[in-house]
Amino acid sequence: MADKLTPTCEHLVHFIVVKARDRIYFCFMRWMLVIFSVLIFEGSVLSQDKKIDQLEVLYDQGYYHKVYRKSRKLLADPAYDYSGLPSYYLSLSIFRLAGDPKWYKRHKNCIEEAVESYRQFSEHPSYADYLNAHYYEISSIKTYLDKLGRNLKDQAYSKDADMVFDFSFKYFKEIKGKPDTHENLDAPDLANGQSSGDAYRDKIVVYAKSLVGIKYVWAGADESGFDCSGFTSYVLKKFGIIVSRTASGQMEEAKKVKIENAQKADLVFFGSDAKITHVGMVVSNKGEELTMVHASTSKGVIVTNIEQSTYWKPKLKGAGTYLE
Repeated sequence: MADKLTPTCEHLVHFIVVKARDRIYFCFMRWMLVIFSVLIFEGSVLSQDKKIDQLEVLYDQGYYHKVYRKSRKLLADPAYDYSGLPSYYLSLSIFRLAGDPKWYKRHKNCIEEAVESYRQFSEHPSYADYLNAHYYEISSIKTYLDKLGRNLKDQAYSKDADMVFDFSFKYFKEIKGKPDTHENLDAPDLANGQSSGDAYRDKIVVYAKSLVGIKYVWAGADESGFDCSGFTSYVLKKFGIIVSRTASGQMEEAKKVKIENAQKADLVFFGSDAKITHVGMVVSNKGEELTMVHASTSKGVIVTNIEQSTYWKPKLKGAGTYLE
């Protein structure tokens, strides 16, 4: 009887295995619960981030009234307290709208509100990271603020003009200004096939050429660095036109035009054999020597005369447009 009650090695092994299995199962379920909670949290944050991303897109496209309204709504929602960007875009949109004399006169304390909103943004723990991520946006607003301050001064709004100058010096004195190509659109959207005349083509080209000098980065698609298709998709997106991320995809989706009929803001495509490997944006007028702005692997964003290039002219495969 005693022998039957004495645990054998087999019993001990079975006991250990069962305990180990139970322990592993417990740990697994606990980690699954943690992962599930994280996914729920990230899903919530991502849905919030979409609204913040929308502020950036609308601002880049020049829809400052929309940015002004939407950023106010986000600031009133505690769910967005984690982000400093609603305050940032509220400030920038007010400064932009203040350039409209009618809007400025209807909003007497708008400059004070813009300054205060940016001050709140500057106190965010991630302020330095935000500055790095939005450097080109800020360098553009710095140039604009100089113009706004001078305009206010000329109109005898000296107090607000001085406030603008003091603000720019305090926060942006270390920032190198760049050409300001933003406009207050709040107007027809190219994505709906409107406003695609010569004037609008000129605006697209002016913006594209303002990016000359930015370095080449493989797979780059923002102002920290571009590859060829990242550059063209970035420029067109600023004007509400969403295109493929690859050169071949952009050619496939574009409305084909004859190379000799290519106009400003149309795209030109290059490659060897049937493979498309490069894309640029036309900056020359119809009838002139075909010239493009593009992201070159060796020199970054540059302007190149295709007709005079022994490298690019033989590789030219076609042209296309996303404008009606």
